[in-house]
Amino acid sequence: MALPDPGASRAVLVGVDKYRHLPSLRPVGRGRDRLAELLRDPTVWGLDQRHVTVLGAQASRDDILTAVKRAARETTDTFLLYFAGHGLRSRGGSAQQLHLALTGADDEHPQIGSIAYHDIRDILTAGHQARRRIVLLDCCYSGLAGGMGQQAAPREELQQAAIEGSYLLTSASSTQRAFAHDGRPYPEFTGALIGVLEQGIPSAGPELTLDQTWRAARATLLRRGDPEPQQFGQNAAGQLPWVRNRAHGAPAGGGFRARGPQVPTARRRKAARVLRVLGMPLVTLALATPVIPEGPPAQGPDNRASGGHSAAPRVRPSSAVVPSTSPTPSASPTPSSGKTPKQPGPDPTPRTHSGDKGVRVSLARSYVGQSGFLSAVAYAPDGRLIAGGSEDGSIYLWNADTAKRVRILSGHSDRITSLAFDPGSSTLASASSDRTVRLWDVSSGTSRHTLSHPGEVYSVAFSPDGGTLVSGGQGDAVRLWSVSDGSALETFEDQKEDVLAVAFSPDGESVLSGSYDRSAAEYDVGGSWTWRDEKLSSDAITAVAYGPKDYVRAAGGYDKVIRTWTGPDSGTKTFKGHTESITALAFSPDGKILASAGLDAIRLWDARKATPLRTVPGAGSTVDIAFSPDGTYLAGVSGRAVQLWSITR
Repeated sequence: MALPDPGASRAVLVGVDKYRHLPSLRPVGRGRDRLAELLRDPTVWGLDQRHVTVLGAQASRDDILTAVKRAARETTDTFLLYFAGHGLRSRGGSAQQLHLALTGADDEHPQIGSIAYHDIRDILTAGHQARRRIVLLDCCYSGLAGGMGQQAAPREELQQAAIEGSYLLTSASSTQRAFAHDGRPYPEFTGALIGVLEQGIPSAGPELTLDQTWRAARATLLRRGDPEPQQFGQNAAGQLPWVRNRAHGAPAGGGFRARGPQVPTARRRKAARVLRVLGMPLVTLALATPVIPEGPPAQGPDNRASGGHSAAPRVRPSSAVVPSTSPTPSASPTPSSGKTPKQPGPDPTPRTHSGDKGVRVSLARSYVGQSGFLSAVAYAPDGRLIAGGSEDGSIYLWNADTAKRVRILSGHSDRITSLAFDPGSSTLASASSDRTVRLWDVSSGTSRHTLSHPGEVYSVAFSPDGGTLVSGGQGDAVRLWSVSDGSALETFEDQKEDVLAVAFSPDGESVLSGSYDRSAAEYDVGGSWTWRDEKLSSDAITAVAYGPKDYVRAAGGYDKVIRTWTGPDSGTKTFKGHTESITALAFSPDGKILASAGLDAIRLWDARKATPLRTVPGAGSTVDIAFSPDGTYLAGVSGRAVQLWSITR
């Protein structure tokens, strides 16, 4: 299907970055201008410069409404309207209205110095000839635009209330704020959209639909812990192509990129931080993170030789797995021998949980990075080091007992998405959005091997013997690597979309993965069987974990529910309590506690009973967690620090 005709299409981009009574938003102007550049770029859409109207803080209400009216009248194909700035809600009354704040806006009286969104909507529905209307709103409470006058209405009603023949993308729901961080070039939502347009989606065709764009931007924002963007489409507008896909046909590791030599598409997570809220004054999220002085480098002995084996890489095509018909992992394994996924045997350990209700949690200490927000954490199995990965690509090693920084590992050019120590604590694996995994010698701080991937890498884990590494990321593949020489061993291609999380079983014989396609998959490392449940979750699975005993598997993600099971026919236990997306899961070493990190909090659960034990006080939005080897501490990434929580049972 053809792209919108650039000659018959128009765009109006409004970005208000300066305010008299509200905090200014420097990233807004940069995002507006970059988006305009991309819409004019022939490799994206190719709009004529005359057909892209860019307005800033100097524009008045009449200037903006007149520009919208003129452009809408001229459009016979596709009209696009973009607004970024503060968003305000009307006060009083049963139906709240969205106001787009201009330079003179007054937070106490939203009607002053702003444009009521319903005025723009009236212009867009005034009988103009545009075949399709696209509205992009990056401001607080922008979800109100999906159903003006229907506060807290069901989503189905909001869909019906959207402008007929239009597609509306908003940075937040009707009750959420949107963010523009001073330390980032663009507002969060706009930046995610720019990332999709700049880098494309490798798994998509030559053109991108609005639905594909929204899904990719949504994945990026949720992994960072930002508000979930909303979409409201009418007349299948979201299924029509609107821009070219820069990633289509691009060679692996090449293509377009805003910085550096590689091309990630975008997707992962975030942390709480100092930020500006699009619709509220400057907000500082205070972290319990004292400034820690940097300590002298500590040289630890390399007490193990990396094991592993080398073989020619094997690629196994997608297996014919019959989809599960229920939201439980009842999908059958695909056998190539008599082996099947392991079932639990009798457990001789006494099951006493009388003390679990008395779990106490307190903040022990914090580990602070040098720059950038942290995005991943790992606890060394020998208990001596904690590693933290940063969104700027740096990796910090701290002494776990003193919180003194041991060293900084440099080599990645983009966000660290996952960290894992090998069982001997001598090798650290780091996954990054720069499309690589690096294996680091912990004692020297040098990079032993760089494992290249066709897209961003989201998760890594070591086998129990330390000889094999599993990785998952952009695309549908789970990959196994030799730790000793960095060679590719095997590739499993059973999931349909990006692999967001991977884990190795305690015996090293199988790996578990979760995907954006909502499925969980398990693979026998020896290639004897594959198991997949395509309906385990109602949304993307972003975290998976194995328990240390009973072959317990756990998965959680965007639907805010954790599910555990012990085999294909065991049924599931569900853990409900999170109010925002789940970002990470970890079992305590004895398997009794399941910890879950989310954009709302860290929660501790009785792993057997699926009952809540404790919500970690003050943890807030957390993107990754890791237990200490003895289970007495839990490390969590929040903002610019790793916070270490003491757990007493």
